[in-house]
This record gives sequence, C-alpha cells and structure tokens, in this order.
Amino acid sequence: MTVIRGVGAISLGKCLGAFYALIGITVGTLTSMAMLLFGSPRTYAILGKGLHLGELGLGGGLLLMVGAVILYGLAGFILGLITGALVNLALRLGGGVELELE
Repeated sequence: MTVIRGVGAISLGKCLGAFYALIGITVGTLTSMAMLLFGSPRTYAILGKGLHLGELGLGGGLLLMVGAVILYGLAGFILGLITGALVNLALRLGGGVELELE
C-alpha cells in the first residue's frame, strides 16, 4: 500500500488553471458566437450610457474570448492553491489516503 500524505498546492494550482483556461476557451467561444449572431441586450455603464455589445463586432468577440481564458485560468489557479492547502490539511489530520498500486 502507498500512502498519500500531501499534494503540491502550486502544482495543483497550475493544473487547475490550465483546465479552467480550456473551459474559458469553450465558454468564450460560445458566448462570443452567440453575441455576434444574436446581439445582446443593452448593458449600462456607471455613467448611464448604453452599450450594445453586439455593436462591438468581431473585436468584441475576440476580446471576450481572451478575457474569458485569462479570467477562468486565473480563477482556476487561485482555486487550485486554496484546494491544495485544504487537501493537505485534511490529509494531515486524517493520516493520509491509502492507495493500492500494482
């Protein structure tokens, strides 16, 4: 039996960051395609001026795609760090996890 007593929090953060970035590519692509095809409702800025996101065209779609990848990747990395720290705490308190490997 092999006992896992901890995980690398930074390593887990990098893996989850990459995974969430892939999700961001999918979400950003689908959302920008829908925005270009169907337009979007008016959103209002702090100053009260309306901005129709469909008017941003291809540039707005690309901006949305890049922004989604960056934000999802960053969120995944931060959540990976937090999860790694909590998993290490739980493994320390529980004595580790036993795995049977062949």
